[in-house]
Amino acid sequence: MCRLKKVLYSLKQAPYAWYTRIDSYLTGLGFTKSEADENLYLILVEGKLLIIFLYVDDLMILTGNE
Repeated sequence: MCRLKKVLYSLKQAPYAWYTRIDSYLTGLGFTKSEADENLYLILVEGKLLIIFLYVDDLMILTGNE
């Protein structure tokens, strides 16, 4: 367990690994990246906008038009 935590959280590559994994997951769901900010993801479902903004390596801010 300690080795796993070290691999995921204490290495310099951990933020990059987290970002690439969440990026592939969100784009797989149909989200598109904003051209203005690569941490901003947008999707339009049945006329409703959902916006996800990734902050640092573990925080997401969700918002939309409803």
